[in-house]
Amino acid sequence: MTSSGSKVHNSVDSSMINRVHFCLQLTRKVTGQNSSFLLPASMDLYDVWNHINVRTALLGFTLFTILFWVFRRPRNLPPGPRGWPLLGYLPQLAMIKGPIHEALGDLSHRYGSLVSFSVANQLIVVLQDYDVMKEAFAQHELSGRPRLEISQITLPGYGVLSASGEPWVELRRFSVTTLRGLGVGKSSFEEHITTETKCLMEEIRKTKGEILNPKHVVENAVSNVICSVIFGRRFEYTDTKFKRLLGVLSKMFELIGAGGVVQFVPIFAKMQFLPIVKELIHTNISFDEILYQLLYSRNVDQGELDFNEDPRDFAGAFMKEMDDKEKQGVQTYLTPASMHYTFGDLFGAGTETTSTTLRWTLLFMVGYPEIQTRVQKDIDRVVGRNRLPRLSDKPELPYVEAVISEVQRLGNIAPLGVPHKCTEDTTLRGYHIPKGALIVANMWCVHSDPSEWPNPSEFRPERFLDEDGKLVRREKLIPFGIGRRVCLGEQLARMELYIIFTCLMHQFTFRTPEGAEPVAFKACHGITHAPAPFEICANPRDN
Repeated sequence: MTSSGSKVHNSVDSSMINRVHFCLQLTRKVTGQNSSFLLPASMDLYDVWNHINVRTALLGFTLFTILFWVFRRPRNLPPGPRGWPLLGYLPQLAMIKGPIHEALGDLSHRYGSLVSFSVANQLIVVLQDYDVMKEAFAQHELSGRPRLEISQITLPGYGVLSASGEPWVELRRFSVTTLRGLGVGKSSFEEHITTETKCLMEEIRKTKGEILNPKHVVENAVSNVICSVIFGRRFEYTDTKFKRLLGVLSKMFELIGAGGVVQFVPIFAKMQFLPIVKELIHTNISFDEILYQLLYSRNVDQGELDFNEDPRDFAGAFMKEMDDKEKQGVQTYLTPASMHYTFGDLFGAGTETTSTTLRWTLLFMVGYPEIQTRVQKDIDRVVGRNRLPRLSDKPELPYVEAVISEVQRLGNIAPLGVPHKCTEDTTLRGYHIPKGALIVANMWCVHSDPSEWPNPSEFRPERFLDEDGKLVRREKLIPFGIGRRVCLGEQLARMELYIIFTCLMHQFTFRTPEGAEPVAFKACHGITHAPAPFEICANPRDN
């Protein structure tokens, strides 16, 4: 038994040494060293190591890293580009000069409607058509959210936008119920939006037909609607704190990048030496400070909290619910941190996306004056000149709704949406989707699909009208997302878009400044697809 074991042992050692001998010979040929170096058959591994120099060791490590990266990739993932070891597809993404959503869409021509790749060891799965999005987001396993990695540095926690599982269920249920209780999405809330729209129109009238950059005044109006929901008050457009809030919000959306890659991919939170990460951390701190100041001011203005009364705003309802849960001894995910994050979610999503849509709307009206004229004629026919448009006029203004729908399609406000996260291993279209994968819906592909939208780059509101001129709801228009995580503020956004747009068209005619270049529909590419800064003139129609 011992003799047999010894023979086997010697045979294994001899085989191992011969393989090492062969590898070293091959390595020396690659590195250009003297290939006449031979190993005695009896040399042990310690002696072998002494003959390996640093260059050979580095080459061996590199080969090991490459092989490890190749073979560790889980099997049966959706197809996609390989990328680099460790960095994955990040270098290719960084070199993209055009819109990243278009570059990702191009991958579908080669790999199909499901594409996967790695970014700094984070698997990303991109969904490139409507049917696969609908199928994916019907799964609970694909309805999670990734952590806001950079935000965790300054304030650990989550809000209704970034929570998953039970925390998300409780936060969303509370938010939906509370917003509905405050009248958001109902005709009773119309007065709040109309009041703010009148303030917006007054600011525009102050320009007296001179050159105007609509970005700031539109953002002011939309953000004030959110302020009235959360804090029960609005701010003057000249208010320093309010202007700082909008500036910080705008900077944050710019820094996060397309699809939120900087915020959602964990590796960036570990690279705080990068200028963009440093700036985003500083911006997050500023945003947190402003929200705390607004909440403090709200509490001072409204006096001591009385939880026996019905809350007048979202902040009051949140604090009352936390107090009720604490008194009942009930475990809850409604905490000061989740309250703070949810305020930020409502401000961010509610201000940036809606104001961006309205700016695209104004730009398209200036670029297509014949469409602007038709919108104005329709509004005048239904509303007249003695009052402002109302929500009750909406059924009689199908062309106006068609214009808004076409702006949402062609403007592609959030082309990559907000990423989802796979919470448990699952399958999609026969492919393995591992736990922890980020799921990105490329809604630009859906809104630019020529089989659904012939000549998709053309602005044609008639796509949303039937032969009788009635509005047609198109299933594949998904500006607010799709599935269980559809935008929380969809109803509020629809009300704002309709009321603000119709009131502006009723009161003003927008045009390019004298001597200006023809309208160019250029965009700035961040997490939102916003129009590049532009200038217009607003002529009051009463004159």
